[in-house]
Amino acid sequence: MKTSVAIFVYNPRLLKTLLDIAKDYGIEFYVPEDLTSIKGELLVDREGLNILRSLVDGKDFKYYLVSDRQSIYKFILKTFGVNDVKVLQVGVDLGSKLAYVIVCDNILLKAGYVDSLDDLILIIEDFRNHLTPDKVVVKLGNTPYSSDWGLDKVLSRLVSLGFEVMIADESRSSHKTQVRVYGFKTRFTPDIYAALNLVFRDGVKVSTA
Repeated sequence: MKTSVAIFVYNPRLLKTLLDIAKDYGIEFYVPEDLTSIKGELLVDREGLNILRSLVDGKDFKYYLVSDRQSIYKFILKTFGVNDVKVLQVGVDLGSKLAYVIVCDNILLKAGYVDSLDDLILIIEDFRNHLTPDKVVVKLGNTPYSSDWGLDKVLSRLVSLGFEVMIADESRSSHKTQVRVYGFKTRFTPDIYAALNLVFRDGVKVSTA
């Protein structure tokens, strides 16, 4: 699903950050010829907003202000219809590497592989800091690799960080998920499908955040 957004971001560093993040979500931008041609809100930074206000003689227009990575990620979720972040859900497939997905209201925010639990925690914490959800729920499957990762230690570490941790049924999880998700563009391998399916399955709660 391609999304096109009108933009007038003047700060070059912020613009580069915005473009680098948004490209992973299929969001495209265009610079409008005039304010009347905009459908929806105009994405601006503070410098761009000040310039536009000096040119439109007090005419009102709808805009969304971005200033940092936090506001960029909140804008991305808003683009997909999510205005209030209550829960971040993380699915983790324990294999030779950790396959993971991060989801909010059926919007895929991130997916991929990491070599260590520390790397995964850094990614989760980054989204928790940017989106400030009420809670983060992490679901793991109990796989033949669980002992290699030291499942008890993994659970203990995640609990200590204030995540709500659950063990979910891993059976037939590597099949294509039946739930439609939007957002982050990724190659869906069996491991990524497994992590995604775990997000939408019930599990046994290990802790409460």
